[in-house]
Amino acid sequence: MFFNVVLPMLLILIVLVGINAPIYAALLGATLFLQVFVNNMPLSSMIPALFESLTKTSLLAVPFFVFAGTIMANTSLGHRLINVFAVTMSRFKAGLAIATLFSNAVFGAISGSAPAATATFGKIAHGPVSKQYNEKVSAGIITSSGALSTIIPPSIMIIIFAIATETSVTDMFLAGFLPGVLIVLIVGIYLVFKCRKMDITVKKASRGEVRKALIESIPVLVIPVIVLGGIYGGLFTPTEAGAVSAAYSLIVGVFVLKDINRKNFFPILKESAKITSQIFILVAVSTVFAQAATVAQFHTALMSLFSGLSATQFLIILNILLLIVGCFFEGGSAILILAPLLAPVGLMLGIDINHLGIVFVVNLSIGMFTPPFGMNIFVSQSVLKQNMGMISRSVVPYIVCYIIALLFITFVPQISLLLPSLL
Repeated sequence: MFFNVVLPMLLILIVLVGINAPIYAALLGATLFLQVFVNNMPLSSMIPALFESLTKTSLLAVPFFVFAGTIMANTSLGHRLINVFAVTMSRFKAGLAIATLFSNAVFGAISGSAPAATATFGKIAHGPVSKQYNEKVSAGIITSSGALSTIIPPSIMIIIFAIATETSVTDMFLAGFLPGVLIVLIVGIYLVFKCRKMDITVKKASRGEVRKALIESIPVLVIPVIVLGGIYGGLFTPTEAGAVSAAYSLIVGVFVLKDINRKNFFPILKESAKITSQIFILVAVSTVFAQAATVAQFHTALMSLFSGLSATQFLIILNILLLIVGCFFEGGSAILILAPLLAPVGLMLGIDINHLGIVFVVNLSIGMFTPPFGMNIFVSQSVLKQNMGMISRSVVPYIVCYIIALLFITFVPQISLLLPSLL
């Protein structure tokens, strides 16, 4: 019975995606099939459910963080951020590459959007990095490092997982911090060894240049301190932190840096509204799909299917499944579809929900720059003006680095659970 329902539903999804229908339309088609032909429920029941799915207060954090990230991408804040790391690490061969990596990590603590990070630093860093090393190194580090924004809090993908599984957003943010640091560390070590073999001339920045870069970077470096310090210190909820981040970014952009004026303010608003609306449409449709799947007893069937497995075996299967799904589906959509179905199975096997959430997010972040359909690859292709083949080859070493980190995160739960247990 279970497979008689699942196979037609998957066929509807595949056909709609195959004809280039938007992912929300494909999900809506699958939901209609479940509601009408499986659950025997009237279509009118879906309308209030679509609206109710967007009434969760946790979702308010999304437009605030998106707005803050959009401001950063359209002002000089991004240049100031990468410049301070480039100057302070100028003595090392890998300095500029690691500066790009660190900048993406800090951007992740402001925006939470991987495509935004890839586009921002693709415009800023590609020229200097490709000149210092080569096009392949530049494309690889820019395309892969953007994925850090989905892991390092405040990540929009983490917020979506917390909403989909009714988990504390604050606890999930805490759980994501050390895994993000681990990935930065592993990729940083790789860059050090890679660049040591390259014939690169480095020029150490003077004290004056370092001092100037540090002073100029204060407006942007203050943002993650406010956001993460406020959340972890108990001063803000994630939603309040998002509002503070957006307000601070706007004030700095208008009155301090004077980068925002009448000409670009409304395009910034339009861009952030477009991104937010795309996320909210996916949340609404995916929530209704998850509800229909629950009524159809999908979660019960999955529990029976995985009941004979250990937690370790389940995590191995989950990693393989999510790595494949991440190559074809946008991360937020994948979470909204799979998390409500698979999270109860993980809980049944004794896996902490915060640990499970980070495993979800890290897997799907890898999918964002994995060929052939990783979103960051398409963003890089557009921004860097490089062919798909070169970008796909350039990210392979970083996929390996992320998977090494993923194995640690999956099988050493304390990496994710240490901060939530302490704070």
